[in-house]
Amino acid sequence: MLRSANTGTILCEEQSKFILDRISSVEKHFSELCGAFAEFTRKIARLRDKSDELAHVTQDYSSSEKYNKTLASGLSSLSKAITLIGDFQDLEVKRLENRIVSELSQYEIVCKHCKESVKDAIMVRDKELAKRKQLDQARARNARGKKTAKDAELIKSNLEVSKSLKEMEEIVGKFERQKLIDFKSLLLDFVMIELKFHTNAVEVLSATYQDISEIDENKDYQQFKKFLQQDELSDRYFLQRIKSQSMGALSSMFAATGTNRKHKSLSSNSLNSSQEQESSPEAEATHLTPDPVQMLAVKRKGGQRHGSTLDTARRSMESLDSLKRDLSEDSKTSTEDSDDDSDDDESETGTDFDEQAPQKQPTKVTKVDSKFTIIKLKD
Repeated sequence: MLRSANTGTILCEEQSKFILDRISSVEKHFSELCGAFAEFTRKIARLRDKSDELAHVTQDYSSSEKYNKTLASGLSSLSKAITLIGDFQDLEVKRLENRIVSELSQYEIVCKHCKESVKDAIMVRDKELAKRKQLDQARARNARGKKTAKDAELIKSNLEVSKSLKEMEEIVGKFERQKLIDFKSLLLDFVMIELKFHTNAVEVLSATYQDISEIDENKDYQQFKKFLQQDELSDRYFLQRIKSQSMGALSSMFAATGTNRKHKSLSSNSLNSSQEQESSPEAEATHLTPDPVQMLAVKRKGGQRHGSTLDTARRSMESLDSLKRDLSEDSKTSTEDSDDDSDDDESETGTDFDEQAPQKQPTKVTKVDSKFTIIKLKD
């Protein structure tokens, strides 16, 4: 009898130890799973923030791209896709926090309550086992084998022990069953959350792949080449315009010097004419009867004057041609050097004009005797 009681006590202790170890193992692994899922959720939240930065950078590049139109369209589509995937990740984070992490964090409390219930049942069982042990010892002393009140107490203690064992088994069984149901639900929820996210992401990325595949690199290259040629033409036109402006300025300067000289010659002629008008009436009579020798001299001077004007025009044209050649050979010369050269040319041409300009000889006033009479000779 004592041997059977000892074996029953050992079995109860092993059973209680197994139950407590099982609950501790579940609590440990669920706590580790809760930490892992929480870290996974935080990583997805960080990835969602980085996806926003990537979408912003891609959109900026798309808006600044002016020469590759199809590439800009593909970048814009990619930016929209990244933004949508970021929104899907935000929903994924919220679902993981509400359905996975929060449920796993609550299992720590469930395990603690189960442990307390099992420990209470073990304490009741231990008391009954100790009481039964005492009753067994008292029954062994009674050699006659008569039934006493202690036998009834022994039976009652055995019932209490069996009841506590059954209660403990029910607590552990209920905990294990609920754990399996909850853990299965958690795993299914996690898989469904990931399936929803990846399904939506595949739909968006498929459309984005189609948009990116429509990028025409040859068209973009030809468009860039066209803009490049336009830039080169604009630079050439700018250089030609600068040259034409410089040549126009030089020609206007030469025209201005010519007009000044003309005004000077006109003013000198007007002065001479005024002096001639102020002369005596005798001079007017001599002008009315010009001398043939004087007329020949005037004609010669007019021819010389015409020849000198032709020479000056020819020299000015040669100077303009030389300036054009200098500008075409060295277009990078400074404006100061060009101004100095133009001033030197103007001074040279001015001296030529001054040297070659004919000086008007003063008219000789002839005095005619009023008593002089013309005698006609007979043949």
